[in-house]
Amino acid sequence: MWLFLIGAAAVLILTSGLVTMVEAAVFSVPLSRVHLAVDQKKRGARRLLQTKENLQRPVAAMVILNNGINILGSIYIGQTAATVFGSRMLGLFSAMLTLLIIVFAEIIPKTLGERFAYPVALASAPWLHFTTQLLFPLIWLIELLTRHFAGSRSGHFASEDEIRLLASLGHHAGTISRHESELIRRAFLLNDVTAKDMMTHRLQVSYLPLEKPLSELKPQDVEPLHSRILVAAEGDLDKIEGVVYQKDLLIAMAQGKTHLRVGDLKHPVHFVYEASPAHRLLREFQRTHQHLFVVVDEYGGTSGVVTLEDVIEELVGDIEDEMDAREKALALIPSVEGKPGDASRQQAGRGSRPGDLEASPAAPPR
Repeated sequence: MWLFLIGAAAVLILTSGLVTMVEAAVFSVPLSRVHLAVDQKKRGARRLLQTKENLQRPVAAMVILNNGINILGSIYIGQTAATVFGSRMLGLFSAMLTLLIIVFAEIIPKTLGERFAYPVALASAPWLHFTTQLLFPLIWLIELLTRHFAGSRSGHFASEDEIRLLASLGHHAGTISRHESELIRRAFLLNDVTAKDMMTHRLQVSYLPLEKPLSELKPQDVEPLHSRILVAAEGDLDKIEGVVYQKDLLIAMAQGKTHLRVGDLKHPVHFVYEASPAHRLLREFQRTHQHLFVVVDEYGGTSGVVTLEDVIEELVGDIEDEMDAREKALALIPSVEGKPGDASRQQAGRGSRPGDLEASPAAPPR
């Protein structure tokens, strides 16, 4: 009889502890990791996803099962203990059993369930689904009795602030690198940065008149300009007709095609508003397969240009190419060697007004 009583108590504690561990694991495993497990086709992942997306019935099943085991098992074991020990020792036995249930069926299983939440939740998901179906009539009755007290159910999804915080915590914990954490932080700022914030102002934009013949251009005039040069009708920056590539101009001039005009080599250009956020610009760059957009104000006037590089720099920080290094070197030449001719050439490269090529001023800024 002693062995039977000890075995019954062990079964009670073990089964109650297993249910408690599963409950803690299901609550602890993140929904994002469950979706990842589904993508990786882990066994039990789909059942676990169904459970996480509608926790009310699985939780009701675990509560019913756990309380049923504890209450009914304790009553049965108590009656058996009364037969074995008598009424004098029953109180002491009940106290010891309660202590064992608290420690080995509640505290330790919950700790293990939280610590090994992912494997435990995956392994128990099919069993939990079967138990929920088995206890459905009782669960339905409980839902009917408690429906007036239950609020609306909606899954919790992490906000931007929470994701940024998780990325920062992950960096400090060593699970993700500092660069990855910074990239995540910058990605959420893209919708707060507009084309006006990133653009190159119209006073620093390179452009050429649409009607200008190549015979009036010289390679040394074109080389300092940007790789993509706006084409403006009548030399008016508010009348952009397209964009011409610097390399196309130089190739055409090298091949002696001086009969062509700048407008003959132009390509279409895309226009965006000043208020366009960076994340939409990035998608537009992908859709149009272009690297430069013209930024216009609310009246349709040209405010400046924004490039794909400008948006990428919002994500990864400043990008310095060989042309940037060249411009910095040219900027130092006047102060070191005192050659004003080089300084003027550098000015033409960054913010040249190709109207200077024909001694005509650029359009005034709006």
